[in-house]
Amino acid sequence: MIRDFWVENYLSIRDRQSISFVSKSASDFLNVEVAPGVFLNKLGIMYGANASGKSNMLYAIQNIFSVLFKSHTDIGDKVTSARPFELTKDKPTKMHITFYAESIRYDYDVEYVADYIIKELLYYYPNGSKALFYERTFKGTDIQAEIKFGQSLEMKAETQKTLKDNTLNNHSVLSAYRKASFKEDIRPISLLFRWVEEHIHEVNGDSVKNPIEELKDVFNDEKRKKFYQLMLKKADLNISGFRPVTVPRNVSGKMRRMILDDASIPESMKKKFLSDVEEDIVFTNKSKDGDFEIPRRLQSMGTMQYIKSLHFLYDLITGNHVYLLDELDEDMHYDLVLYFLNVFLFNSDKSQLIFTSQETALLAEDLLNEHRDLVWFVEKDHKTASSVYSRADSYGLHKNLSLYNSYKIGRLGAKPELGSPFINFD
Repeated sequence: MIRDFWVENYLSIRDRQSISFVSKSASDFLNVEVAPGVFLNKLGIMYGANASGKSNMLYAIQNIFSVLFKSHTDIGDKVTSARPFELTKDKPTKMHITFYAESIRYDYDVEYVADYIIKELLYYYPNGSKALFYERTFKGTDIQAEIKFGQSLEMKAETQKTLKDNTLNNHSVLSAYRKASFKEDIRPISLLFRWVEEHIHEVNGDSVKNPIEELKDVFNDEKRKKFYQLMLKKADLNISGFRPVTVPRNVSGKMRRMILDDASIPESMKKKFLSDVEEDIVFTNKSKDGDFEIPRRLQSMGTMQYIKSLHFLYDLITGNHVYLLDELDEDMHYDLVLYFLNVFLFNSDKSQLIFTSQETALLAEDLLNEHRDLVWFVEKDHKTASSVYSRADSYGLHKNLSLYNSYKIGRLGAKPELGSPFINFD
């Protein structure tokens, strides 16, 4: 779980912007005690106008884990990152994150430019006390970085040399674990590497499959299928089940010739495109006159968006995952969004969900009014054109004042300034 994070000089974020998931009080369902007296919120929601920078904070969180986890084999590859802020693009990007993996706290700082990492510093708390994991400093374009490992790792000199030799200037020391084999058990490194690999997800999921492939896999997994069927029934979509089917494919003669003549299309893909049949999903609907099936293509966008969200929800409540979702509520009815959040909060253990939203009605719910540390408001600084992130409990609002009403009248910012609706072309 993420404890806190800050970033500067990244996309729309110029000056240092911080978010924290440390809760001020314990809750039976909103937060988790990750260390004695340390409670972390399971939920974080960001509001703001279009182009305010809400999504960029999600991508920044994804980015710091990508820098920590992903390696390169070519020294010419760029550091895994998006662009820095345009007006300070000659300066390095800086990031910090504190997170808990398997109940161990890690503090990670990194500073980099497009071509190389300037420095990175990783501490951990294996027995509750702070200890160095490693530190690394850039020495020159064609020179191996200076790397020092903490004594608590108890790594042999040969193992340290292997990691150093496999660390290029454009990726982290930890990610070098992917590039070499070792003669000894380097458990602290492998545990952290595997935890990031298995529990941290990219924005909107890791290469989520198309709906047909996703639902085929679900159909063949009894536990997951049972969950999907239950959630579809609870969503009042009049859907009681689904199944994969094979349907005829109609390819016109003209399209067939174009595919056959296109040398850039691999033969395996040509075979798939020209097949007489294709796979699809049909959904079973109930009525008093009997059941009937409706193909996937005739389902509403909201229904398909809800089905897509079940992939994330299942992971969140059956394991310990961090998901970053951009516009979770897109195309979904408000009640479905609220239900999704309640299922997550009441059934998850140490998972964390951070998402952006335009659904301001959520701000009227007791859930957010009584726990304002779950909400951030994001707006553009008009002087610097960069994004500013403010947690809802930082405004000093009286507990009886509604977040929804305060936001609606502009008291909390993070709203577009639209002006008069009358247009004068002169």
